[in-house]
Amino acid sequence: MKNRFLIVAFVLFAFPFGKMEAQLQLTETDAIELALQNHPSVKAAALQTQQAGILQGAASEWPAARLFQHTAADPDFGLFGTVSFGVQQDYPSVKRTRANRAYYERLEERSKAYVSLTKQEVIRQVREIYHHLSYLEARKQLYARLDSVYQGVARTAEVRYQSGETSLAEKLAAEDRAGQIALAAQTVIHEIEFDRLVLSQLLGIAEEVEPIVEPIHEAAFSLKDTSLLSAASWARLYRSEVALAQAGYEKEAANLSPSFSTGLFGQYLGNGDWYPGWEIGLNIPIAKKSLKARRDAAQVGVQMARATYNDAYLQKKNALAHLLHEQEKYQISVRYYHDKGAGYARELLNSGELNYRLGELSYADFTLMLEQATRIELQYLDDLLGLNQTLIELEALTAE
Repeated sequence: MKNRFLIVAFVLFAFPFGKMEAQLQLTETDAIELALQNHPSVKAAALQTQQAGILQGAASEWPAARLFQHTAADPDFGLFGTVSFGVQQDYPSVKRTRANRAYYERLEERSKAYVSLTKQEVIRQVREIYHHLSYLEARKQLYARLDSVYQGVARTAEVRYQSGETSLAEKLAAEDRAGQIALAAQTVIHEIEFDRLVLSQLLGIAEEVEPIVEPIHEAAFSLKDTSLLSAASWARLYRSEVALAQAGYEKEAANLSPSFSTGLFGQYLGNGDWYPGWEIGLNIPIAKKSLKARRDAAQVGVQMARATYNDAYLQKKNALAHLLHEQEKYQISVRYYHDKGAGYARELLNSGELNYRLGELSYADFTLMLEQATRIELQYLDDLLGLNQTLIELEALTAE
């Protein structure tokens, strides 16, 4: 009987009744992989590439065949003396076909570059959320420690007030500050839940996600050569735009080239005789003004694409310099925390709390010390977040 009771208790404990919804646990790598599979922007970019690949089969532009019936008067057979029936086909220009094929190849390359850039943007968004969650988890732990301190201070103030050692104002101030810290801790928890919701939407899944985040730490980025900038995904996209514009120019120029046509026909005479025939034609553009204007406009488009690429490169180079400056600024602040700030905060927190409980420190002085320690710790977390977000932007800027 005793053994049966233990088995039932184990089953009830291990498998409780009621609906249990397991959260999907994902590391940053898992989340990135899932986002690249589900994000609509990645799917749309991939479909662009597929479309460009299909268009390569349309390089040869075959005009519709022309079926004709021709009637001519004949002095011997009257007004409808000669009737001809036939079909005529214009052939695509070899030069135009080559230009079309090159254009669609450049279009596919441009689509692939856009896919790469789109993926980098999705990866950046996922990484930023995970780094922000690491930051929020650190803030939550900090506020948990501060909450313990302030709750203890509030209890000490209550005891002192009951014994007549302090005023009601000090007691209420201690309780209010403890309440503010508890509220700040709750706010951080709500921010974590919001980030999880945003992450679920970014991953394209309906179920709740439990991100597996690493403790916040100082990341590193090293850029030895700015040539990384010209090899990045965004640069490849702009260069593909230039190549596509050049192919567009060659496509318009090819429209000025002649093409051939052939035809087969049968001629029926009024006396009942039937004669077959054939023809070969050469199609030469005569009204070239509009064709030349389109060609010249396409040539300007090439120059515009090159100027746009140069402008983008200059902007990205400036952005790189700004980000490297931001990285250095944050690294100086983080280094100061490790060298001095952490020790100051720890000493202010420990000695302040102890001296206040022993009655050797006034509440006003203790509050100043505690607020200073809190500012040091929060500033360190903010600097770490800023540093890591800057590094993510640097990596996205130079990623291939």
